[in-house]
Parts: sequence; structure tokens; C-alpha cells
Amino acid sequence: MQKRDHKDAIDQSWQLRRKKRLRDAELVLLEAMAEYPAGSYEHRLLSANLADVLLRQGNFSEARKIAFEVLQKEPSQAIALTVLGEAALEQKETAEAVENLNQAYACAPNPYRAGRLARALELDGQQDKAKALLYAALQKYPGDNYLIRQYSHLTEKAPVKDKEDLLPAELCPDEEAFLPYAERIKAQLKHLHLDPIEAVCQLQKIIKVGKRKENPHLHLLAGDLLRKAGKESDAAQAYYKARELDPENLLALSQLTYSCRRLGRKDEAWPLLKLLLEHRPGDQTAKAALLKDAVELGKADEAAVFLKELIYKYPYRKELYGLLRRLKLSASAGQEKL
Repeated sequence: MQKRDHKDAIDQSWQLRRKKRLRDAELVLLEAMAEYPAGSYEHRLLSANLADVLLRQGNFSEARKIAFEVLQKEPSQAIALTVLGEAALEQKETAEAVENLNQAYACAPNPYRAGRLARALELDGQQDKAKALLYAALQKYPGDNYLIRQYSHLTEKAPVKDKEDLLPAELCPDEEAFLPYAERIKAQLKHLHLDPIEAVCQLQKIIKVGKRKENPHLHLLAGDLLRKAGKESDAAQAYYKARELDPENLLALSQLTYSCRRLGRKDEAWPLLKLLLEHRPGDQTAKAALLKDAVELGKADEAAVFLKELIYKYPYRKELYGLLRRLKLSASAGQEKL
């Protein structure tokens, strides 16, 4: 009998992990491990993933034991190092967590490992190092929501004396680093407990100065505050400006799309909605909006062609097949009412 590809087993286990079916993920990995010799590369990789599953189940001792066994054979195995770091973090052993997560991130950097290492540094009392790490990671992975949340969490802890702190040019030494600067401003505005209108006024003073006019994240923040203030039309203009400055910014795209829909400008939102789904085929809100707007705008045929193209591009997105069926049913029901 032909061996099962270890990569397929790992992929399946990840799908199960995401669905919280941890016991099933464990069984998939154990079955695959039985097909490879102990100590082989495949067996080590499967074992490291098994350690991760056990960690998620709360079985720290067994997870650590397996991770140590893997590292004896392969000292730079990033998943095993991450497991040891995560286990130490859960047990408040911050120095050990920093050591292992630092090694894991050095071996195989990704946004998640950067964020977990930053958290370990923070809990170990090394906030400055945590912020520096997140800043560097955001340059490498711009727009990563997890890293943005982590960076915002740390910057929110910075003291702000009064509203005047928002205005000086020396407010943030990294002003040309658009995302961290915007997150810093957002944290300070939140700290001041301003109402949305007052916050927008303060923010507009900031945006007028120098290169801040070119910071798409500040315009995004302005849009969010204007929306909270009930000024959706002005919010749409801010989101439009953010997207004009950074056409690849998916947050600006999604916010502009939904602003246009809220304002009843669905024809204007339609191409934006399709573009958003091209980049985010799993976006549930966007898919529901596409289904609704396709029928309302009489664009069911266009939507069907678009969904078929999307299915061709993302064949593993099984929910797109169901969306196409629902679109055809909705379009048929709409025709019957005419």
C-alpha cells in the first residue's frame, strides 16, 4: 500500500485544528506517523505538529515531551520550538518562553511567531524590545491585523498627559513609518476619551502637517471616527482618500465598499465589492452583499460569471459553489415576481 503523503496529513490536521476538532487532528497525525520510520524527517515534522495539537488540548507535559524529542534530532525545528515557547508562556515561565520563541522566529519568521515573541517579551518586562520587534515585523508584514493589534495594545499603555500631546511634531519619532504612527495616534485619541466629533477635529489638525497628509492609515482612522459620528458621507471621502494613497490596502477597500452601500450608492459599490472578494473570497459579509446586490441591481448574470471565475481561482473554497447556487435561486425567484 502506498504511503500517505505527510504533507496531506498535516494539511488535513490544520483544517481540523481550525475547526477545534483537536482529537480528530491528533488521530490523523498519529496514523500518518505510523507510516514513517521514527527519526525520519517526515516523522519529526508530523511529531512537531502532534505536539502543537496536544498543546492546544492543554496537555502541556506530553506536548513538551514530544517537542523535546523532535529538537534532539533537529534543533532548529520551528514548530517544536514554538510549542515549547507557548507552553512556557501558558505556565508563566516568561524567560524560557522568550528564549524558545526567539529561536523559533529566527528559524522560520512569520507574523504569528513575531506576535507571540512580542507577548513573551512584554510579560517578561521587556516592553521596549517587544515594541521594537513589532515595529520591525510590521515593516516586513504590513497590514497584518494580528501584529497591528499587538502593536496597538502596547502603544495604548503609553501615558498621554493631555490633548496638547497630540499636536507637536515630535509626538512620534517614527512619523514616516505610516502604520505605527497611525496606531500611536489612535491609541492616544482613545486614551483621551474624546467624543467622535472632537476626536476628528484633533485628527484633522494632525493630518494637515507635512507627510501626514500622505498617511493612508490616518485617513482610515478619520473615516472610522466620522462613521461613529454619524457622518457616513464624510467617512466615505476619507476612505476614498486612504485607498487613493494605498490602492493595495484591503481595509480601505472594504470600508469604502460598505460606506457606498450604506449611502445607497450600490452601483458605485458593485465593482469594489467584486474586487474585495477577489482578494478575500472567504469574507462572509462581502459574499452576502454580493448575493443581495446582484439581484437588486439586475446583475445576476454578471455575478454568476464572476463567481465562476472566483471558483476557478479558488477551487478549494467549497462555499463559493453554494453561493453560486443560491444566486441562481435568488435570481429565479426575482424573475418569478416580475
